[in-house]
Amino acid sequence: MSPRNKEQFKEIRDQRQQELRRSAIQMFSQKGFAAAKISDITSNAKLSHGLFYHYFASKEELYIEVIRDILYDFVELVEKAETFEMTALGKMEWLTDQTHSGSIKEGVYRHILVLQALYSDHLNESAKQEIVKLYKEAVDGIASIIKTGQEEGHFIDGDPEELATYHLSLAHGLLLWNARTENPVELSTDKVLRQLKVLKVEGPVNE
Repeated sequence: MSPRNKEQFKEIRDQRQQELRRSAIQMFSQKGFAAAKISDITSNAKLSHGLFYHYFASKEELYIEVIRDILYDFVELVEKAETFEMTALGKMEWLTDQTHSGSIKEGVYRHILVLQALYSDHLNESAKQEIVKLYKEAVDGIASIIKTGQEEGHFIDGDPEELATYHLSLAHGLLLWNARTENPVELSTDKVLRQLKVLKVEGPVNE
């Protein structure tokens, strides 16, 4: 077997760090920040306790980093949708599909963790302000798409930011419902966006 080169070692290190981050998202969301121990995170990731400190200085540092990762990914997703050359309705359809793609459990873990962070007493004020700012960026981006959709005649009238909040609340609610029931609701992008769409009134039927 040939010896590993520098790039292979880096790939292994990065993979282990990602395993710790994924495990942390699960443990923090299930147990909360205070109850989740570093040993819970490493054990769940099937990695040694000592390896944790090779990547992170403390549980607090990891907690803040994984929340940042989640929100940066969300903001980037919204920003990507904004760049597409398509109608606002098409952008919202793509964004809704992306939001609900992947593992239901992982989606729930991420959602719970962000909600915990927004109201957490375990974050310093600087970190909390950054998290609130990132979440607001995502909401503002969705609101901007909705405003364009109103101008195009696809979306109902109303404050775009308020409508963006309604949309996110429904998306998160479906995520939580599917995680807690044996009969999950199959995602329908059309139904999720129905609350935003202008109702098309059918004309009279000629007899």
